[in-house]
Amino acid sequence: MTLPPQPLTFGSFLFPKASEGAALLDQASMAEELGFDLVAVPDHVDWPHYVDQWALMGAVLGRTNSIEVLSCVAALALREPPAVLAKTALSLDKLAPGRVHLGIGSGVVPGIAAVGGPQWPPGEALQRVREAIELTREYWSGKENGSYHGRYYDLEEARLPAAPSPQLDIWVGCIKPRLRRLTGEIADGWIPGMIDVNPDQIGPHVEELEAAIASAGRPRAAVRRVYNTIAKKLQPKSDGFLIGPVDQWVEQLTEIALGLGFDTFLFGDREDTVNGLHTFANEIIPALRENYEKAVAGQ
Repeated sequence: MTLPPQPLTFGSFLFPKASEGAALLDQASMAEELGFDLVAVPDHVDWPHYVDQWALMGAVLGRTNSIEVLSCVAALALREPPAVLAKTALSLDKLAPGRVHLGIGSGVVPGIAAVGGPQWPPGEALQRVREAIELTREYWSGKENGSYHGRYYDLEEARLPAAPSPQLDIWVGCIKPRLRRLTGEIADGWIPGMIDVNPDQIGPHVEELEAAIASAGRPRAAVRRVYNTIAKKLQPKSDGFLIGPVDQWVEQLTEIALGLGFDTFLFGDREDTVNGLHTFANEIIPALRENYEKAVAGQ
């Protein structure tokens, strides 16, 4: 058994379709009422049918009272320079202290070329993400002035804002080994994507993350692990991993939590968001919490 290093939390993945309009805020409010811990919003500047990630996150914070928001994930390639992204996240944290998480990735995907985005080679993308995280830490340091000098990004005795709340942290979305190691070294959370999430596929990735955390001399609890289920399907008949009824989901997600140490789970149903969130909140989440508490009590 590999218990999660932190208590379980649960998020609603908000598909930010422009056609939904203000109903997106209704969905976020519903998630809060149902007891979800956070709302995760993707970043697709290159998708014309999606609204802007940060505009929606700000609107969600204004509409709700306690639920947290996660950029899942902000595309660095379209949000440069990093100081601008750092200030955006800090600004939302000032407006809603303790309710914001900065999820970041390189953002280098084929579609961004159409909107003027760069196509960095893998090594450069890795270094840019590293520098963006390091520069953001400096920007959030609370010092009067700050400097940072990297290969791609710089601060030169920049006037800095007041420090954010301690809860404002940095999670990295990645599936590649080098970014995963970087996450273990310096980030606060790991978002491994939503495709290769079967235990036999993601298990070795977890081991690599654990090794990177240990090599950096950090405790396991330093890095939250986010499990994204939005590519899976709740349905009456079982047809593969996380494609089936509620009891199958509970059993398999318990394995992910207690066997692989994931602590944060994102749920979203593309076809039926409202009923899907009710099912997750009323049937799946309570069972997972109960299984986790039993495991902790039995240690």
